[in-house]
Amino acid sequence: MEVVVLVEFGAGTAPARAALLERVGALALSGQGRLSFVATEAGGPDARERDVVAIGLTRAAAAAGLIERWRGEGILTDATPARVLRVQPIWSMEPLALMFP
Repeated sequence: MEVVVLVEFGAGTAPARAALLERVGALALSGQGRLSFVATEAGGPDARERDVVAIGLTRAAAAAGLIERWRGEGILTDATPARVLRVQPIWSMEPLALMFP
């Protein structure tokens, strides 16, 4: 994946989140991306819970266009935070490989 798109939904926005997950399913079927994870950020005394959806995309250039299209379709509002993170490849050695070189 070249980029990860993080989209945050406030508590109580399950229909919008479900609509986004449908679009991500279509991306996965076409080989353009995949759902990386869905997580819930706990709310505090002054903050509500938030759902975070992470979508991995194979093409970085597609991220901005997808976000705009989803906003145009009403899945994401202008107030829905969406961030694009470029994934940096790193080299790491797995523990098993260290045991059996």
